[in-house]
Amino acid sequence: MIGLLIAIILYKAFNWWGFLVTFPWIGFSISVGGFLRVVLKGRKRLIGRKVSLLLILPCLLFFVPIVNNENFQLEGVFLIVLVGFFSKGFIHYAIAKLFGPLIWRRGFCGHACWTAAILDWLPIKNCDNSVPRSYRNIRYITFFLSLLIPLFLVIVLSYNPWTDYINKHEMKWMFISNGVYYLIGIPLAFILSDKRAFCKYVCPVSVVMLPATSIGRIKIKPNIDKECIACNVCNKNCPMGVDVMGYMISNKAIVDTECILCSDCKNVCPTNKIR
Repeated sequence: MIGLLIAIILYKAFNWWGFLVTFPWIGFSISVGGFLRVVLKGRKRLIGRKVSLLLILPCLLFFVPIVNNENFQLEGVFLIVLVGFFSKGFIHYAIAKLFGPLIWRRGFCGHACWTAAILDWLPIKNCDNSVPRSYRNIRYITFFLSLLIPLFLVIVLSYNPWTDYINKHEMKWMFISNGVYYLIGIPLAFILSDKRAFCKYVCPVSVVMLPATSIGRIKIKPNIDKECIACNVCNKNCPMGVDVMGYMISNKAIVDTECILCSDCKNVCPTNKIR
């Protein structure tokens, strides 16, 4: 219902029929994942979110780019913004990654990211969180590269997005850029034994989301009436290496900006401490 409401508002505002497909489908996909989490038992409940991601992937990675010749990747969105063209790619960024995190923090990463939709299904058992957290600063390099490339094209090479890119080659660059993400993310996951290694150390989008995420409303919280037995199961199953157990022992909501609201910790907690 939320997806349908957003779709109607955007359709009325921008008069593009694709919104009536995209957002209800995203809402439906997340609902399916939520249903599976309710009906499945034990660790099988973790499949629900991964199914949601997989269902959303063709909608955002194929349907919108092909139907609208659009590029949702950071460098593509920044390129069109440079010349004052605020298309649906910018709308996607505004909703999912700039202002949306003020409400759902990095929920997009946990429930709608088409890159993670593949990474989360990789046959890697547990996340190895032994890599120093400071290594996550590497993603600032990729973030600035994602901004510098469009700037270089426009300022140095006199590239004209209006004549050479917009509504012409956007879809091609969407697929090329995503291909690069997969080519980096999949091998890196196996090298570091961590499905979300790309998200932690390379992904530039996480940098975009950090300011709003730091003050976002929705958080994973402790159930005050339940006891944390310090079994560390939540930490072992957190795909982003958040110290969930530390927050639960302290009876505090998780404010770590790495939290993607996946609720995997909640689904494996033996005492229902996490809500």
